[in-house]
Amino acid sequence: MTEKTAHEERRTADEGAVADARNEHAGYVFEQFRVPRGCLGYLVADPETGLAALVDPEIEMVEPMLDAVFRHGMKPAYVIDTHTHADHLSGAAELKKRTVAKVVMHEKAPAGGVDVRLEDGDRLHLGGLPIKFLHTPGHAKDLVSVLLPGRILTADGLLIGSCGRTDLPNGNSTRQYHTLYHTYRSLPDGLEVWPGHDYEGRAHSTLGEEKKGNPKMNFATEEEFVRFMDLENPGKLEPVHQLADALKANMK
Repeated sequence: MTEKTAHEERRTADEGAVADARNEHAGYVFEQFRVPRGCLGYLVADPETGLAALVDPEIEMVEPMLDAVFRHGMKPAYVIDTHTHADHLSGAAELKKRTVAKVVMHEKAPAGGVDVRLEDGDRLHLGGLPIKFLHTPGHAKDLVSVLLPGRILTADGLLIGSCGRTDLPNGNSTRQYHTLYHTYRSLPDGLEVWPGHDYEGRAHSTLGEEKKGNPKMNFATEEEFVRFMDLENPGKLEPVHQLADALKANMK
């Protein structure tokens, strides 16, 4: 399939388990999936047209996600990988093979097999449901957050009580600071935060909670944040044992 930009696309219109299926934001279907190691993925769909997007499918989520799609009677239009994952295998390629969905990633993603490449501020639509993409680099240079009505899917850009590490390939602590302190802080406090990993035993948070209580969003200066992320934080984290294999597989 020929790779297209989001601008062109707009013109052409069982360890995984469902952890939460909240629908307080009327007008669209929303489900969260997780695997035991804490990876989180999402199903977003427009009930009127049946068009769906699958976001950050870890390989073990493929079957549960497909089951959910069929249960809701939906048609996958997009598989969105928010970035090139370094710590687990993406299920995007497998979902692409088994559906008619197009793989969506940021324009800087080094991954192959991408059908739609996005820039900051681009939008796609599932029927009448708009999906806006914000470039939120730091954990990875190609990371995008997915903005929905009432919610933002932040992947590793913002975690509950923390943020993604910046010591992996394509990570950058200065960019991470600007993502946290400028991009996310500019958004409304009431916006729900649904991250890509769960280390706190919580399905979601709000931006207001994170602005007030997240230590990574409350450094006094950029210099202090960068110094912590570059020098102190790596020593507090476990090594990523599948790093080379995951990157090799996810960049095909």
